[in-house]
Amino acid sequence: MSRLRVVWLGVAGCAVAALAVLAVAAWAWLPSQQEAATRLAQAFEERTGTEVTLGSVRWSLWPSPSLVVENVVTRQDNPIVADRVRLVGTWSSLLHRQPRVKEARFDGLLLSRDSLREFMAARTSSDAAPDPPLETARMLRDVRLVFDDLTWVDRRHVELTYSGDIDFGADGMPSRADIRRPDAKTQARMRLARQGDDTRWKVDIDVAGGTWNGEATLKDEPGAKGGRLQLQAALTPRDIEVEALAATFKRRSVVAGRASGTTKVDARGERWADLIRSLRTQTRFAAAPARITRFDLSRAITTVGAETAGATPLDRFSGIVETRNTGRGIEFRYSELKAQSGALSASGQIRLFNGKLEGDMAVDLVDGVVGVPVVISGTVQEPVLSPSAGAVAGAAVGSAVLPGVGTALGARLGHSIERLLDGESPGAQTQAPAKAGAAKATAKPATGEPPNPERGPSR
Repeated sequence: MSRLRVVWLGVAGCAVAALAVLAVAAWAWLPSQQEAATRLAQAFEERTGTEVTLGSVRWSLWPSPSLVVENVVTRQDNPIVADRVRLVGTWSSLLHRQPRVKEARFDGLLLSRDSLREFMAARTSSDAAPDPPLETARMLRDVRLVFDDLTWVDRRHVELTYSGDIDFGADGMPSRADIRRPDAKTQARMRLARQGDDTRWKVDIDVAGGTWNGEATLKDEPGAKGGRLQLQAALTPRDIEVEALAATFKRRSVVAGRASGTTKVDARGERWADLIRSLRTQTRFAAAPARITRFDLSRAITTVGAETAGATPLDRFSGIVETRNTGRGIEFRYSELKAQSGALSASGQIRLFNGKLEGDMAVDLVDGVVGVPVVISGTVQEPVLSPSAGAVAGAAVGSAVLPGVGTALGARLGHSIERLLDGESPGAQTQAPAKAGAAKATAKPATGEPPNPERGPSR
């Protein structure tokens, strides 16, 4: 027993001695902190075309060789800032004098739309040729990327915080990912899991009290129409609370309710950045029940736009929403919109860009009164709902002939005449009259919750 103990102590001593020798050798090969900072700054500038300042750089050899850099700031009008960056390597690569990163951890990273635009512009104009997509992917082979307290600042100067981790496989493609919005009021989390060796991922999204799950694929086909990289996804939103979804990304919605449907995602380009610039989505949705939170459609029609305050409860609300990255912001187009309730039905289309609303609707009051044209303008914060000039003039004439129903009929006729004089087809934007029914003199105003006076950022 004592002999085994002696042998064990001898082996352990040799192992400790060997590790000590390796540590001393590795330390001798490592540059000083100042030299490391200079090398890093030079390599970063040569690779990206952007200068960077480093507050401090220090090495650590236990339990794994690592390099910690603090107070990283790029020299730009809108700098990229990181409180702390930790790069973890492997002993084998270090002993072969070819250090390789197996984990990169970023704490307190600040990125903005403007800083990334400047960064990409500098890289494009630098002497070094940009890496092709596959070469960029190879740089991430078997690397784990971790980020905590990453703040993204969009073009509206709204800050969104993210945390997460991504594991890259042997080909540099993500094998799994877990990304979260930690400060969201309701859970907002996306998980990716690669399906075998294919560039295909299962997508699981928990957001706004519902799920948005599906599958995404990435193809790399040189010479393909629209760009060699092609990202596509098919997702299925289920029971998404629309107001909570908007609030998750610090936006506001004029519609409340739980929506379900289908989503298609498409992006194409020659490089990774092109995928973001070309990203398009299309979602067919339906919510039942739902509520328009900023105005009372029924009251707006019966008063010809004089009164709009209130809300509009709906039995059902459906349509298509498409998004497109324009380079100047995300454009939202809502089409085939259909709203139904006991008081009214409506259909139309809306465009939302940089916070401004543009659209039109045709509203049918209860019991089959014809479609009254309504123009939508203003902003998400303060939407404006009003009949067109021709509709207002027609409503005055209709009211003199026959109160209530005559007002609606006159508004519709006045708008049609206005469009005809402008050289447009009278039925180009508004729906055809509903089938005849028992008309009422006036529609009972819909009741609902008053609009929320709280202001917030909007597109």
